Formats: sequence, structure tokens, C-alpha cells
Amino acid sequence: MLIYQNDPKGLFESKRFVFDTDKTLQQNIELYFPAGLNAKVHDIVINGVKVNPLKDDLNIRVSHDDNVVIIRRQQGVELLVGLVVAVVAAVVAYALTPKPKIPNSSGEQKDSSNNKLTGQTNIARAYQAKPDIFGLVRVYPDLVKPSGSEYINNVKYIDHLMCVGIGEYVVSKPKYSETLLDKITGTDYQIYNPGDIIPQVMYQYASDEVNGQELTPPNLSNEAAQSVHYENYESIAINNGIATIVLPQGADTGYLQGLMLPAGLTFSVTSRVTYILDGEITTIKTFANYNGNLQSVKANENDQPMLIVSSVIFTGFDDKVGNVSDIEYLNDEIIVTRNKGGYTDAFILPEEGTEIWVDLVFQRGLQGAVSLSFAYWQIDELGNEVINTRDVYTYSVSMNTYEPQNVTIKIKPKRGQSKYAIIAGRTNDGKTDLTDQVKIENIYSVSYESNVKVNDTLIYVRTKATSQATSLKELKINAEVMRKTISYNLEACELIESLTPSRSFADAVLHSYAVIAGRDPNDLDLQALYSIDQAIKKKDPRLGYFDFSFDDADVSLGERIQAICNAARVFTYKDGQKWRFVRDEKKTRPVALFNSSNLANTSEGGTIQYKCNLPTSYDGIELEYVNSSHDNKGGTDKKAFVRLKIDSVKNVIAIGESRQPYKIQLTGCRNYTQAMNRAQLEVRKLLYQRVTVEDEALCDASFVNKGDLVRWCDTWDSAVVNGEITSFERNRFFINQQLELDPSKKYRVSITDRAGYPSEWLDVLGHDSVSFTANFNDVYTADYIKSQMGSIFIITETKTGEAVDFILSEKQYKDGNYQIKLINYDERMYQYDNR
Repeated sequence: MLIYQNDPKGLFESKRFVFDTDKTLQQNIELYFPAGLNAKVHDIVINGVKVNPLKDDLNIRVSHDDNVVIIRRQQGVELLVGLVVAVVAAVVAYALTPKPKIPNSSGEQKDSSNNKLTGQTNIARAYQAKPDIFGLVRVYPDLVKPSGSEYINNVKYIDHLMCVGIGEYVVSKPKYSETLLDKITGTDYQIYNPGDIIPQVMYQYASDEVNGQELTPPNLSNEAAQSVHYENYESIAINNGIATIVLPQGADTGYLQGLMLPAGLTFSVTSRVTYILDGEITTIKTFANYNGNLQSVKANENDQPMLIVSSVIFTGFDDKVGNVSDIEYLNDEIIVTRNKGGYTDAFILPEEGTEIWVDLVFQRGLQGAVSLSFAYWQIDELGNEVINTRDVYTYSVSMNTYEPQNVTIKIKPKRGQSKYAIIAGRTNDGKTDLTDQVKIENIYSVSYESNVKVNDTLIYVRTKATSQATSLKELKINAEVMRKTISYNLEACELIESLTPSRSFADAVLHSYAVIAGRDPNDLDLQALYSIDQAIKKKDPRLGYFDFSFDDADVSLGERIQAICNAARVFTYKDGQKWRFVRDEKKTRPVALFNSSNLANTSEGGTIQYKCNLPTSYDGIELEYVNSSHDNKGGTDKKAFVRLKIDSVKNVIAIGESRQPYKIQLTGCRNYTQAMNRAQLEVRKLLYQRVTVEDEALCDASFVNKGDLVRWCDTWDSAVVNGEITSFERNRFFINQQLELDPSKKYRVSITDRAGYPSEWLDVLGHDSVSFTANFNDVYTADYIKSQMGSIFIITETKTGEAVDFILSEKQYKDGNYQIKLINYDERMYQYDNR
């Protein structure tokens, strides 16, 4: 919206124009004001910020949400430029306590579950900042390594090692979801503080290639078998389950050598038996079968191919010979058949390890016996097998149960820490009813680290796998933690370096600055900071709590301090190298007075901005906080709201939803008392804090700090008299100008004392054209040696609607003077604090 005001006070109807969003601001102004505007006569305010059309670029794109006000200034006598008054309905005020950047709002990838209000889980936040927690927070610790698991006595146990946060904490009420870990059978946990030693940490990395592969028995493989035939084999010798088969010289064994060894094979042996029966020579064939695992193919001393087969099961020859004499056995034929269903493909383990763990599941129980063989070998960085590193591990089990069975096999390679590949296969026949079916659930590479020194607070949890915990994606382990911080002794003016549990915002500021950031604590105005903290604690400690988890490394130290202070209604700023602190609360007295004697007259003058519609574009407050289970009975550690509305009919503030609420997310607030207190302040600001001022002051402003209460008058407001006292006789004060007051009205005056502080409002007891009378005895006049100016004053009507008391919100030195920004002060904003 483009608004043109022909008079600064907005007494006459304003002209309003809708933006053409395809044009720039400059083009819109040219569109609606083809004759042009005099930049020396008009002010331009863009979204509450005054710009200089002679210096600032107006060739910017505009949207329908932008609010641009063009104000025609009053033109006074030469060299006397009046104060411009801009009536802007939705202008942004200069707030004493600005909304700081909300920490951890840069995106899901940087946000831990500590600050989520729904769907909290334990996750591994790789390459993200460790949680830096202050106050009391329910946390969902980050996984610092993959969770480990194993089956013990048919029960799966899962080990989790998680990081609570930087520093030291009091950890209480560890839970899985809403159930205390102490109440869950088979669950153990251990808290490790910085400096503690963990005797052994296990690192377990699962192969992603494993997804429940069945180890198919040789007799039940439904894959096409491949066979090779060898005629006139040399010999077969079986010793302790190891068969040595010697083939004819020159026999082609290329196929067998190319198999992934060990390979499950069946050997069908045909022999001819020649014998004499009743004087006749008779020849018959007899058969034998062998099942086993081909371990190697090599040559013997006669350069004949030789097959070495393990785990051999021999069925024997068919006996078809009766009463014979002169028997002769002749080696005839051997058929070697590969049992393709016997072994899996190779699994490449993801990390180096000293052990290989295999989880086996028997989903239908186990009726009978199962024999398994695992071959494993070292691999290089390219995944190639390292020569002569292949080993075999066998496992056999027999049961008679229909209950599901689970087991973890632990293989310890003799070559120690390395990267391995492994294959698995079943070597005995299985049942067709699948009551001895076995599957691989997981294969892990496992390594260990001993005597690990802890740098942060960690929690180790071992749980039984239940329906809630079998999936690592749904981990909901949480605990209440309270940060231990350093502090400050206000009376002794010294640091307390011992760590103690604290929820104080002041301790959070000091610890963040001095311990976490490693800065000099003397950079902080600790006297002011802890004076505020002490005053809050006397009233209600909950108003000074800061309970929050910083989980984003991108949040700067300054932004953290602002966020911490904001929870306690404290405004912070840097004064040179010093951090200053001021609380947004009722002020005891003003510390300075600004009138025509110490305000600079410039060609631009100053600006007053009013929020005229009530109250601006909002009619209530919606404040979001966390409903803590620790502080609030029935609390859930979930998102909660305080909603207040302004009832314009009854002229009261009531609890309830408003039509257009001003929404606030109060970072670090976890209790209702603090949330309601802040909401009550903010809703009253909508009503009573609606005037802002920009002006230029002389060197008097150097003694005023941000957050100070000051008196300021519109030097061109005819209803206000201001100036300097040039002389006095007891309670009669002579001034530096003509005094014209309406004798039918009552007036009040505020005068600066010898220290420069304004007095309380005093009744004007009498007046004439050159002086006024009031009960004040600390006035002084200029001697032009030690004092260049006497006491200054402001006189207004006793009953006036004009704002005179302001809070200094900004101050900037420029060309020998100070650019100041003020926002009006009204004690009614702090009515709720008096409860």
C-alpha cells in the first residue's frame, strides 16, 4: 500500500494507492505523482524505516505486503525546522526487548529432538553441533555411534551410547518414551560425566547387503545345478571327513577353480566291478555318493589335479555282487555337481573390525540339526581378496522346538583388525516342511576401544528388544537434565568457578560467554546482570529461568546471549567492549531530560510515529512455550500456548483467542508462570506502547544508556513549554524565553537537578511572562566556567495525552551528535508485575 499524507499529523484524509507489483517503488511513485515530489519537503517511510530519497535507491521491487508512507513536512521559519509527525498504522516500533533470532530454526538437518515438540527420537546428527543445554530440559540424546545388538539366550539386547550435551549435567528420570527405564525389565543404564573412563566401547557396523537371506539346504535348492564329468578318476581317499579325489592328468578343473570357495558339491561316483561267477566273467556298475564342501583344487606330486573336500558324507557303494571270486574294481566315472543353493554371495563388511558377528533366526523353531559353514577373508581397499587369508568357521546346532530361535555367532579372525568379506552356506540337507529353516538377519563388523575418556556427558543404555524398541529409527530414550554452570557472587564481586545446577538466565549468559566461548568474563557487566537476576529471584525465580538446548553451530555468541536474556525480559547491547543488561520493567525515575536546549536542530528534523488504530493490526497475543512436566502439574513437555485478547467493549484484557493475535515463540520458556507474565506484558504493549521518536541530541546523550528512562518533549508543540533556567529566587525560576500559559489551566513541571536527573512532576504554583514558581530546591544556573548551561525543564498541562516519558532504544554517535531512538514509556504496561 502507498499512502500519501498532506499533513504530518494525519488530521486530513490520506490518499491510498495499491502497488503495481510489476513496477519498482520509484515507478509507482512516478505513476501516481506524475508531477513529481520535492524530496526536501517530503519524507518517505518504508515499512517503518525512514529513507532519504536523495541518497537511497528507490528502484526496488514492492509487494502488496509493503507499507510505504509519503509525508509532507511542515515548513516553518527559516532555520527552524519543525518535528515531522508520521501517522503509520502498521509501523514497526523500536522495541526495548527486540525479538532475537530463534535458535535452531535453520532447517530440519540442524535441529535435534531436544527442541522438537512432536515426533522426538534419538538420531545420529552427523557433523552437527553437540547439544549445549542450559537450565532444565527434557532431552532426547544424540547417538554417538551405531547402536549395537546381540542375541543372548534367545533374547535380543540393544546397546546405545548417546551424548546428552556439552559440559556437565544432573541427569534424572531417564525414560523410554513415558516409561522410566528403571521400570523396564532387563534394562540397564549408566551416566558418564566429563573425565570419566569407559572401560570398553564397542563399535558395530551392519552390512547393508544383508536382508534376511535364507541359507538353503543343498537338497532343497531350486536353482539349476551345474555338473562336470571326469572319466577314469585316479582315486578317492576319505580320512576324518576329508576326501581327497585325484583326477586324471590333464583333466580340466577350470570351472571348479572359478567357484567361490568353499563351495557345496555333490560327487556321484560310478565304478565297474568285474568278477568271475560260475566260470564266467561278469561286469556290473556300482554307485557311490558324496556330499561335501570343496575347499581347494591343486596338483599332487605327479601333477595330477587333486580335489580337497571337507565335511564329507559318504553313502557307500551299491552292493550288487553275490558269491564271487577274483573281484576287480575299476574306476569308471565321477560327476561333480555344484549345489548352488548352499552358499550366499560374498558380503563386504562396511568397516574394519576384529570380530565378525552373524545374527541367525529360526522363525519356525528348529526340528533337527543344522550345519553351517562361514568362509571369510581379508580384502584390500578396492574390495579384492587378499591371497592366502581365507578361513572357515563351522557352526552346528540341533533342537526339538517350534518356538522361534535367535542366536548371535561371534567369529574372531586370527588376522585381527582388518576389513573382511564373508560368505555363508548350509552344508547339511534340510526338511521339506521348513521346520529347520534358517535365515541371516544381520552380519556385523565389530571392533573395540578400551579406556575411553569422556569429554561430554554421555548415557549408556542396554535394553531388551521389545515391540517398541526393535527399530532403531523409533528410539525414544529421554531424560531430564539440568546444566551445571559457574556463577557470580554479587556481594563479593567474584566468580564462583565451581559447577552447580542452575536454571538462571544470568548463569547461562556467564557460562556461555566465559566457559563455552572462552571469553573474558570481565567483558560482561556482571554487577548489572546479577543485580537483575537477584531482583527476579526475590519476586519469583521462575521469571528468570532459561531452559533451552542450543543445537546449531550457526547461532553466534551474540545471538545466544540475546536469546537467553530475552526469556527473562532482559535487553542486552554492547557498549564498546562491554556487554550491558537492562530489564524491561517498571522504572524508578528518569535519568535525563531532552528539550530544545540539548536537542540539535538539523535540516531534516526528527520524526514521531504513532500507532493510531487500536492496537495496531493486532487485538491479542498468542505466546508459544513448552508445557514442562517438571514445572507444571500434568505437563507433557509439548507445545503449549498462552492466549490473551483485548476486549475493546469492556476495555479489559481477557484469556482467550483473539481475531488477529500477535504471535510470539518464547525461546527457553518451560513454565506457565513465565509464559503468562511475558504475554501480559506484550498485550499491554499493544495498548500502551504506540509512540516512537527519532531525534538528534547533543553530548548530553553520551551519559544515557539503552534502556534508560528519559523525558523528551516535542520542541515545536505549542502545548509544551521547555527551556533553561537562567536565574532563581528561592522557588521562583526565571527562564530564557517568554512564558505564555493559560491561567485557566493547571500545569506541571520537571526540572533537572545538579546531577542532571529530572525531578518528579511538580505542580506549577504560579507564573508570569518570565518565570514560574514550584517547590524545588536543587536548581542550578550556568556560570559559563564549570557549567555552560543551567537546569533545563519541561512544562506541560497536568492532564495531557501527549507522551513525555520514553525509553532510549537506540543511540549512535554521528558527526559530534547522537542519533537517538525512543519508545514511549507507560507504567500501565507493567501492571501484571504487581500481582
